[in-house]
Amino acid sequence: MKSSVGTIGIVFLFVLLTGCAAFGPPQPSSEELAKQYLAKARQAEAEGDRVEALKQYKLVLTVDQDNPVARDKSRQIGAELQKLAEKHYQDGFKYYQNGRYAPARQEFLTALRYHPEHEQAQKMLTAHEELEQIDRYVLHTIQPNESISTLAKLYYGDYRKFHLIALYNKLDDATKVKVGQQIKVPVIEGIPIMVDASKIQTDSDKTPTPRREEIITVKGFVTHTVKPEESLSKLAQMYYGDYKQYDLIAKFNDMGVNESLRVGQEIKIPEVEGIPLITPGEGTEVVPDDTSTDVKAVAVPPQTGPAETIEAKEPETPEIDQATAYRKLGIELYNNGDFNDAIIEFQKALNTNPDDKVARNYMSLAYYELGYDSFNKADYSEAIKAFERSREYDSSCERCESYIKLSEENFKDLHYRKGVSYFGEEKLAEAISEWELVYDMDPNYKDVDKNIEKAKNLMNRLEEIKRSKQNKN
Repeated sequence: MKSSVGTIGIVFLFVLLTGCAAFGPPQPSSEELAKQYLAKARQAEAEGDRVEALKQYKLVLTVDQDNPVARDKSRQIGAELQKLAEKHYQDGFKYYQNGRYAPARQEFLTALRYHPEHEQAQKMLTAHEELEQIDRYVLHTIQPNESISTLAKLYYGDYRKFHLIALYNKLDDATKVKVGQQIKVPVIEGIPIMVDASKIQTDSDKTPTPRREEIITVKGFVTHTVKPEESLSKLAQMYYGDYKQYDLIAKFNDMGVNESLRVGQEIKIPEVEGIPLITPGEGTEVVPDDTSTDVKAVAVPPQTGPAETIEAKEPETPEIDQATAYRKLGIELYNNGDFNDAIIEFQKALNTNPDDKVARNYMSLAYYELGYDSFNKADYSEAIKAFERSREYDSSCERCESYIKLSEENFKDLHYRKGVSYFGEEKLAEAISEWELVYDMDPNYKDVDKNIEKAKNLMNRLEEIKRSKQNKN
């Protein structure tokens, strides 16, 4: 009997011990976990790692959702990190606009580290992914005085699309290309490209995209100045004899099919192979409705330069008024990139006919080009003046407003830092001069007023010391 009881006791003890081992050491309570997370959060915050601190404070709330310290700190640090993320995003966007993609990417990544839900930063980082899927391109060898912007102008008709070429070629800096360098200009669905179709190559390393569209050959185009009550369908009827071809005009001009036209706006009417182009006033030739293919990529025959421009014939008048002559010369100068001379001619046209809307529109465009050039040269003061003049002639110019703000911020940052540099070199007069430029634009910018006062006081003391020594001598 004793033996049986002893055996049972041994078995019970064995089960008890193995059972404890199976379950392991007791888990810490919610209160203990909260203390551990809180300690880690405070340590991270003391070390300046606010990202980790926020993570630990949020972990506190998973086990103690009413913890007042964790709740307040999460809100405070979260708001600070969102501000930091926005600053890095804006810095990245500035780099991006100037074609400097490597530092832009770094700033966007930093923004996402501080605020992983920052949608704009996420969008900018993934902007190149769709381009990477494009398997068709035109190979161009860089010639003297060519840049990525000039390629965008040559192939897309719009220098502002330079980023598409730069990103497709994975350039870190769009401003740095060399003569002889080969650049791939992507054939992008929905964006007309002016090139001989036979020159379009396919990248065998990429998955071929579905060929739902065919390349439409464009021989040239007519430039039409929009008049009151004109629309895309009316222009299609006027030039093709078929209002249903309005989408062809829309896609060639990179517009939405429902986009309204502005009086004085210039629209390019493509002369497409297989679709007779009617010059206004020549009759009402009916175009057969047998070209319903969607236009995705547009090409021109082999040539050494951009597509030949076919000027639309204007109704003949006994004599051309002086304003028209000035305007035409201004447009020619503008197209040649002589923006200052173009402005002079457009101003003559407006002096003769203040209601010349086309001249006003071109004045705005010419000043915008000058502003953009000054901006790229970091001459922000001149850029601001030019963009403001552009806005005077086109009050709806949103891009002018954006560049004015960006130029002002860059101007203040540039001269503020110059002042700091001069101050460090003990060039007090130069430092004051730089900071006063900033103060005149924004008296509340950083601590520029205090810096000016400090530099002036120091300069006065140095002058007093100098005079004192002279008196003693």
